[in-house]
Amino acid sequence: MLKRTNKLYQLAKSVSRYVPPSQRAIIQHKEYAKSKRQSDVLGKIVRYGAFTLVSGSILMYLWQPWNPYSKEVSKELRKGLWEERDGNEDYLNALKYYLKAMKVAKENEHMDQLSMQYTGIVLKVAEMYQNLKMIENLTATYYNLSTFIFENLIHGTIKDDNPEKELLIDRDLIVITRWAMLMQNAKSKNWVSDVSNELRDRMAFIENNEMLNDLPWIATDPKSKKINTNDLIDIWAETKVDRFGINHTKKTEWIEENINSEEGKQYLECWDIMRSFKDRNWPVWIESYLKLRDFYAMLQMNRGNTTSCIQILQSNLLWSTVAGFDNSVNSTTQIHNLASAWFQLGQQTNDKTAYANSRAIYEKLISKVTTKDPILPISYYSLGVLALQLEDKKSATQNFSKARALAVDLDQLQIVDKIDDELLKNLKIN
Repeated sequence: MLKRTNKLYQLAKSVSRYVPPSQRAIIQHKEYAKSKRQSDVLGKIVRYGAFTLVSGSILMYLWQPWNPYSKEVSKELRKGLWEERDGNEDYLNALKYYLKAMKVAKENEHMDQLSMQYTGIVLKVAEMYQNLKMIENLTATYYNLSTFIFENLIHGTIKDDNPEKELLIDRDLIVITRWAMLMQNAKSKNWVSDVSNELRDRMAFIENNEMLNDLPWIATDPKSKKINTNDLIDIWAETKVDRFGINHTKKTEWIEENINSEEGKQYLECWDIMRSFKDRNWPVWIESYLKLRDFYAMLQMNRGNTTSCIQILQSNLLWSTVAGFDNSVNSTTQIHNLASAWFQLGQQTNDKTAYANSRAIYEKLISKVTTKDPILPISYYSLGVLALQLEDKKSATQNFSKARALAVDLDQLQIVDKIDDELLKNLKIN
């Protein structure tokens, strides 16, 4: 369980535990999610799944009879929309109007700055910074918005009965993750510790407040439950083909017939807990939280905290498989990252078991995906690198050759270049 020592986080103890959202919040989120899918100006899809920026959601408000904005604010928003669209793509002028809309909303109309409406305008400003390549402004806007929302969550300003609470948590998780990725790209001084602290704060808040009492098995100390990753990948693959739909009984029967390990039985215990919920409506921020944890795990691996990375990735894979959130974080990438983490642990400790775990996961993943899956070339390449580490040049050559052929078929030229480098430098193959 994550703990924080700073004064800000200590205030979280006074925040009431998570209460399931009202029906109004559920309906609102469905409408909100629909608008995100339909808008073509939503944020760009980025690495580790589908980190989708929600800044475009404001556009749906402008043309609806239930438009929550005043006439004056709507006027500025429409001007901004016209400047960035209709063939103009004048993002600088659009930025000017969105900033004015934000000022009018804040100063003239005293709009609640914690509302989805106001934060939506802020995200439109961020979107213009992104289009204008004003990365410093974009990074600062993301950080300021996320910190503002999070501090109000910590202090309990956003009450449990606020129908927008879950949406604001979701927005905070999305924005802080996007900020973290920008910080990673910029690599400014102390960026690693700054990003780690911010993400860890969110994880501590979620686990110690929002899910501790309602979903305790998700936040279980990883030392108390060991996951057999091969079993879990088998279960994931069976679930992925959607042969069973939502029939949990058939899924459970398949698992009981095919999974015999003690770890598999623990998986069933988790599944049974999930199935016992009378209300199957998960918090709307669940998938954004999984994405944040996935990014945090990879950050830990880059910092050399490989054991922590493995624990987080395994629990994420368990969680997404049990709950059916396969699309929240690209599972094939997640499984590959888990194998890579075991490989790194082997390098750090010279542990043959870690290398064996890495190979087993790579091979299991290869056996479960189609020949057109883009994860295949990099998986074979990774097996080749692993074989080189173990001084098995024959196996390395075979895996590199398979990886190269698949990479050529799938037009993955970067992987082809990497493989050629390995063949030339390490295996001396012309």
